[in-house]
Formats: sequence, structure tokens, C-alpha cells
Amino acid sequence: MKNTKAIIFDMDGVLIDSEPFWGQASMEVMQRVGIPYTRDDVMRYQGVRIGDIVSRVWDENPVSFSKQEIEKMVCDRVSELVLESGRVLPGIDNVLKRAEKWGLKIGLATSTPRSVAVNFIKRVGIGDSIEVMCTGEEVVYGKPHPEIYILCASRLGVEPWECIVFEDSVNGVVAAKAARMHTIAVPAPISYEDKRYGIADVKLHSLTDFIDDMIP
Repeated sequence: MKNTKAIIFDMDGVLIDSEPFWGQASMEVMQRVGIPYTRDDVMRYQGVRIGDIVSRVWDENPVSFSKQEIEKMVCDRVSELVLESGRVLPGIDNVLKRAEKWGLKIGLATSTPRSVAVNFIKRVGIGDSIEVMCTGEEVVYGKPHPEIYILCASRLGVEPWECIVFEDSVNGVVAAKAARMHTIAVPAPISYEDKRYGIADVKLHSLTDFIDDMIP
């Protein structure tokens, strides 16, 4: 008998290859409004809520556009890019099949605003499988704080330690582990050897590599 009762997905970089588009949209918009923003910044802020990112960089380089205006511009642009070209990542059906086999609930905990997340999930095509969706604007603290994962477990009606989390970013892995959840890292190929992923319980190249034995 498995002790796990739920699976919680992060979205960007786990279900859909949207991380590059967040980086592209952020750089385009920041440069347009006059805020310095480089690829190093993209990597540093991976997994962090867009509102938190905008707030930090705006505080360092105030411009005439408001934080809310810049955040909306980034969200609108990333939605365009993902709906046009977003690639659904392999292995989602594999995880959902095993979740159904073991009677596990399915949740989503993403730093992405709900208005954008809904479009992304439409692109992935698994809206009917997700029982609970928690998004970045529903919590006080973004990842790497564990709040969003604790909230998602609560709404699913399970304890945090009864959950498996799939995460691609270091910030997300830290958040899930801080929530006392069994954490499976699925890093992008460029980040796979990053030693910071060592705190995850399991590290996979793809969701296609997930097997029943990885369910505690």
C-alpha cells in the first residue's frame, strides 16, 4: 500500500516548455521599458513569481511604467508566445496513468498568475485531470517559500508529506522540500548537473522516466 495520496505538478518547465518564453518575454518587456535585464537574470529568477521579479528589478531601476503595467505586459507577451509555440513536455500521460492506477489526487501549484496558467493548461490539455489549481497571486510568499505547496495540499484534503511534487527549478525544489513533500526534480538539460538539485528525493530527465517504484 502506497503512503502517497496526491501528485502536485509545477507547470512551467514541467508540463510545458514555457520557461524560455518567460525569459524571452521578460527581456523584451524590460528592455522596452528601460530596465536592464539579462540572461543571467533569467536564470537567477527561474521559478520566482513574475510579480516578485518585476518588483525587485523595478526597485533597482525605477521607470515611468508601474510595476503592475510591466507585469501585465510580460504576462500578455508570454501568453502569446506559449499559445503560438509552447511545446508540451513528454511523459505527462505516463504520470497521470500511474496516478489513476494508485488513486492519487492531482494538483497544480504554479508561480504563474491564474490568467496565464489557464491558457497554458489549455495548451497542455489536462484541465479535466487537475482537481486543484493554486497560482502565484493566491499566496503571500512565492517560491522558494513553501506556502503555495502547503495551500495546494490543504485544498486537496491531504497532508503535505502525502504528496509527490514534480519541479524543474531549484527554487521550486526548495519550496517543495520545505513543505515536507516527496520531491522529484525534472531539470532542463542545461541545468541537469546543477548540484543544488541534490536535495530532491529523485531526479529525472523526463516525466517519461517516472515509475511506480518512485511512489512512496
